[in-house]
Formats: sequence, structure tokens, C-alpha cells
Amino acid sequence: MTESSLPERRAFLGRLAAGAVALGLTGSLSKVFAAERRTAADITPSDKWLESVTGKHRQFFDMPAHQNGMGLLHVRNYLNTLRDTYHVTHPEATAVVGLYGFTTLLAFNDAMWKKYEIGKVLKAMDGANAPATSNVFYTAPAGAASLSLSGAPISIPADTSISALQQRGAVFILCNNAFNVFMGLLGGAKSADLRQEFEANMLPGIFLVPAMVVAVNQAQKHGCTYMYL
Repeated sequence: MTESSLPERRAFLGRLAAGAVALGLTGSLSKVFAAERRTAADITPSDKWLESVTGKHRQFFDMPAHQNGMGLLHVRNYLNTLRDTYHVTHPEATAVVGLYGFTTLLAFNDAMWKKYEIGKVLKAMDGANAPATSNVFYTAPAGAASLSLSGAPISIPADTSISALQQRGAVFILCNNAFNVFMGLLGGAKSADLRQEFEANMLPGIFLVPAMVVAVNQAQKHGCTYMYL
């Protein structure tokens, strides 16, 4: 981040605040991961994610706010309880997590978090209580027992991370509408070029869907129960 770019970043933060209404907010693995280098098929909104929703136990987690990791903790608890009490694991149990609103940017890698100061945007504070400069929701620090997050009432276990949940069969879907809103807020007239950059830096295994409002309905038609986080 250069000093000359700081005014642009500040302006971006201001546009995000103004864009909260547009996002509809007023308050606070698949079995095979996608390659890091995404193809045109990966970045085209589709219903392909439904193929990864398997088993008798299927639940959709509606997560428009990160809640300092507490939302992901509910997903972990769902999978743990099915495993420990009911002896059910993937592929007989699947969690689907909807990313939109202020969880939209959880779908992108450390490079985007650092370059566009996403920690400041989302008020995501790392373990040192400073704005996160990496995607602290995707992985825990090597050997750490918890995610590098501050602000939750309890420590968030390391296996609550997006990557850890994906390894247990959790399906993460990203709303294309919310994606476009953020690209417009950040890129303005250059939003199309910026979108290409973010598409190239999407986390592996993330499915892009046309709209979360439709994906919720499709999940329910596909046998998922529903939980708002």
C-alpha cells in the first residue's frame, strides 16, 4: 500500500458505508477443491454447487455477517454434533454456507485482503486486535489452537476456519449480486477490471451463485433445513 493510494482506500471505506443499504444490511467442499487458477466455468454464476449437497442431513447457514467467527463456529458445531452424537459425517451430512453482504469478501485470498485493506472494511480484527491484513477466516496460523481473531466472546477454534470446514464437506457459496456491489463500490468505472482481479484471487472451492435470495430457495428445495446466523 503506497501513501498515494491511501486517499483512494479512505474513499473506498466511505463508499462501503454508503453501500450498506444496497447490500440489504443494517446491523452488525465440495469433495474436490477448485484449483487456485480458476477457469471461466469457475467464475460463471451457476447452480453447480447443488451437486455437492449430499446425504440425509443437509443444512443451509445464512451468514451475512462474520460476527468475528461466531457464524462459522455454528457450522462447526453442527458438524461436530452430528459426528459425536449421531455418528454421521460427510457425505451423509452437508453444511452449506451463504456468503453475501458483509461476508462477501471472506471469499478472497490474503493478497486481496492486504491490498484492499479488507480487515478495515469488515472491522475484522486479528489476534493482536489490529485490522487483519490476511483472510483470518480462511486458515488459522500454523500450529495455533484458534483463529487469529479478536472480538468474539470466546476463542474461535482453529478447525472453525473456512478451509477446515471445506475439508469436512462444507459447501461455501458466494452471491454474485453482492460481489458486483462490492466491485462497484471499490472500482467505480473500473469495476469490470477490478472484478477480474478478484475472480483470479477467489479462494479454492468457493461456488459463485447468481443470487443468494434464489440460492436459499434452491437449498430448501434440495432438502436443506435453514439457519440464520
